[in-house]
Order: sequence, then structure tokens, then C-alpha cells
Amino acid sequence: MREIRHRELATMLATGAQIVDVLPYHEYNSAHIHGAIHIPLGHILRDAPITLDRTRPVIVYCRDCLCDLSARAAAQLELLGFTDVRHYFRGKVDWMERGLPMYPPALLSERVRAFRYFVNNLAPELRKFWIHYTDRVRVAEFMRDDLVRLSPEDSVPPATPASPMPRAVVLNSEGILLGAIEQSDSAPRSLAAMNPAPQTIRPDMTPRLATQLLVSNRHLLVTTAMGKYLGRYLTA
Repeated sequence: MREIRHRELATMLATGAQIVDVLPYHEYNSAHIHGAIHIPLGHILRDAPITLDRTRPVIVYCRDCLCDLSARAAAQLELLGFTDVRHYFRGKVDWMERGLPMYPPALLSERVRAFRYFVNNLAPELRKFWIHYTDRVRVAEFMRDDLVRLSPEDSVPPATPASPMPRAVVLNSEGILLGAIEQSDSAPRSLAAMNPAPQTIRPDMTPRLATQLLVSNRHLLVTTAMGKYLGRYLTA
């Protein structure tokens, strides 16, 4: 997986590369990079082998450089045997704010809302400084690294009565999150038993955001923007 910028992306698209939007349906439908194939993260393992051409480069993207969906999708594609996988790390926001082709064209309200993420893409140190300056409470303060770590081919042991939920994470050799084991039974292969799209959050984000995410998710896993697993979030 190699990170690319908008100019290289435009060149690759002009020469036949495939581009994949891994965001949820509503975000893809609101506006996506022109020509993008939609395969949400949770469907990559199932749909990519029958949708994508293994002989052509594949570029994945999500929202912006705080979103880890595309990094996790790239890791899943490599697991499936795709050999030329690129990662447009700055994502849809970068492409949209530069006025490059979108379908359907992005609404002005969406571009205004996305502008602060575009600024963060260009100057992430500003966000880091603000977080440090305000000394805000962060998700990392309520994180615990206590889940079993499995590789894709490891067997899944049966759950114990004290097992947390989820009870294990599935990682590639670089520590990127491939999925989470959320069932209690044993299984011969973790890859077949995992949820491939658990909800994640960055360690420097706030418990307030975590609380909002927990309304529609049973648990949160903490990762870097490049998808590397750090731990599970415990309610503040």
C-alpha cells in the first residue's frame, strides 16, 4: 500500500486505474470522485474479488486524513492478493475542495462543511497544536489494550465468561486492523469469523464524539489514521 496525492491520482485514472470509494452508501451517493466504484469497507472481502480487475492498479479512498477506512480497506485488498494497491490518504475532501470532478457535483454546503478537514489535510500540525494548547480530554485516556490479537489464519478460541466485547482483533503483519471477533463461539479461521468493519476512533478525539458513536455501535476500537490498532475504548 502506497500513499498518493491528487496529481498522481488524476494521472493514474487517466491511464486506466480503478478507484474505490469505501465510505457508507449515503456518503458515496451525496458526492464521490468521478468514476469511483463503491465498495463499502464491510463488503471489500466479499465483493472486491468479483468487482475489481487484479491486473490493474487499485486506489482506495475515504473521507479525509482523519478517517482510517481506506487504510483498512487497502490492507484487506492486499490480504486478498491484490498486488498494486494505492491509498489516497487525503481522501474525498481533498479532491472536492480542489474543484476536481465529482459525481454528483458536491453541494456548496458540503464543500463549506468539508473545508476545515481540507485545511487539516494540508497542515495537520495546526490541529496537533490546538489539541495540545487546549489540553482537552482525549479518547486515549480511556483506552485499554486487553484484547486478544489474532492473525487472519489463526483459530478463534472459545470465549471465557470474563471476555470483553469484542474479545479479539484481527491484524495484519503491520498491525493494521482487519476486523474484530464479536461472537462467543470458537472458529477455525479468524478471517471467516470476524466483523470486517468495526467502528473505530482516533486516540486524540474526544469522549464526546465517542459517546455519539456508541449510540449506534456496541463498541469502539482505537486506531491511528493509518488503521493501526491501539486498543479498545472504555466509556469515559
